[in-house]
Amino acid sequence: MSLVIRLIGRPEISHDGRARALGGHKPWALLAYLLLASRPPTRRELAERLWPEADDPLAALRWALLQARRAIAPDGRIAEHAGRLEVELPADALVDARAVLSRALEPPDAASLGTGELLEGFAFDDAPDFDEWLVLERQRVASALREALRWAATLLARSSPDDALALAERALALDPLCDPLHELVVDIHVGRGDRAAAERHLARAERRYRDDLGGSAPDTIRRPLDRAVAASVARIAPSVTARALVQSAQARMDAGDYDAAVTAARRAAAEAAAAGDVTVEANALATLATILIHSVRGRDRESLGLLARAFQLATDIGDLALASEIARETGYVAFLAAEYGSAEQSFHRAIELATRAADPIRLGKALTFLGASQMDRGDLETSGTTLRQALEALDSVQEGRFRAFTLSFVARLRLREGRDTDARELAREALAAARTTGWHGIVPWILTFEGEAELRLGNTARASERFAEAFALGSEMGDPCWEGLSLRGLAHVEWRAGRHGKAREMLAEAHARCSRVPDTLWWADALILTDLVELEHGSDAGHVQQALEIAHRGPMPDVAERLRRYTRRQTPGQTPG
Repeated sequence: MSLVIRLIGRPEISHDGRARALGGHKPWALLAYLLLASRPPTRRELAERLWPEADDPLAALRWALLQARRAIAPDGRIAEHAGRLEVELPADALVDARAVLSRALEPPDAASLGTGELLEGFAFDDAPDFDEWLVLERQRVASALREALRWAATLLARSSPDDALALAERALALDPLCDPLHELVVDIHVGRGDRAAAERHLARAERRYRDDLGGSAPDTIRRPLDRAVAASVARIAPSVTARALVQSAQARMDAGDYDAAVTAARRAAAEAAAAGDVTVEANALATLATILIHSVRGRDRESLGLLARAFQLATDIGDLALASEIARETGYVAFLAAEYGSAEQSFHRAIELATRAADPIRLGKALTFLGASQMDRGDLETSGTTLRQALEALDSVQEGRFRAFTLSFVARLRLREGRDTDARELAREALAAARTTGWHGIVPWILTFEGEAELRLGNTARASERFAEAFALGSEMGDPCWEGLSLRGLAHVEWRAGRHGKAREMLAEAHARCSRVPDTLWWADALILTDLVELEHGSDAGHVQQALEIAHRGPMPDVAERLRRYTRRQTPGQTPG
């Protein structure tokens, strides 16, 4: 590996193992932005972002470009295409932050990553636009780094427990109150027969939760100590009872009977573990976790430890398709929580596994959620490419059911791009497909995008009908996300009609509904809160802070940008957008 650019921690560049100099914070800021920004910038964009108060910003940019070019030469270069600057690197070059954000990392790659934050120790008070970008990008890199370390520890837990523990502890340093990480550490100790070490870690975790949160650690982190153990080392015939229970759990989940489905899946996992049937146990744990995630119970965090255990078992038996599904569900939990760096690390792993398994349906599903994540954090061009690949994978096997869901995200992307007529037609196509295939649970979600397109196109009555239908169906299902998004749409109708007070009331109710359990779609709540902030002209500091926390968590640069004027105590009246 000839050229290595490390941006995590104190930044450094090396070429063939020899350090290369790059002095000054601004040249490093320039290089980091060129390497990580979702779209190559123009010279003027860079100059305005990094040197807003300089007498000659373009001259300052030329100086910084010269320093950066010298530091990465001769293998790397900064080229200009159609007026936009981008870094061109050889195929074997390593940029640590870009690697952790763009692909699934295997344990050696994850272990080689540094500690600390992106451009650690650097501050850019004289360049507030760049500083805001850096704050958001630091969050995304930290989230992805933690997840890469957790995946690496999971993969090594059985074959190399000492290395796995070291990686898990590094991940815990980034997030000391991460329930699934604590459960993983306990699992590693139990797996190597050291229950005393597991108990000591539980005691330390309990103290940490008590000191930091004022409460007890969740019971889930001690699950490995209570796990059923097979009666014999030898493999025995699969348990008919366990297999039947898995099927029962899946059927009950499809019927919406989540409590009975959870009970059946728990029994299946216990029966399979006691019988030593790894295949059934892996499927039972994955089924149990999926039920916990997709039922409205606020138990997503509980599912992550189950998914980690299921992933280990699926890897043991070489079931790449199941492992891909588990990785996708793991990413979905992070996606819901607007932790897009973490989510995308898992989605990349799911894509890799589905590709190796030659499973186009699982590939299409993983690509769909990756594209949705990219869209949420504002990378619309990449999102469009990813969603197109998802449709191609699903269409290759004529998978119509999930295709409806993928189309809904394409419709949402068209709205983000301002292509409202295209968005309406895609939403209608997705809606017809969802109803034809019997996937009624996503109908309210799709209706909100059709409604938004109709509203933008001036068809207020039609938009109101779409939002009202979505709200009625979402309320019938008890889905807080669908309720919140449809109420947001109705609030926009009221705003357009000049009924501002009614619009505020609807947005406040939308926020209350969307946030009534912790595991709803945080992207939706961020939009609702940001609309509310704009309608209130930033008068409620609590709403501003709540919205900003979610925007930074994502990160969601477009939402953060809408909120900036209120964090700077500016209050222009603006229509929510």
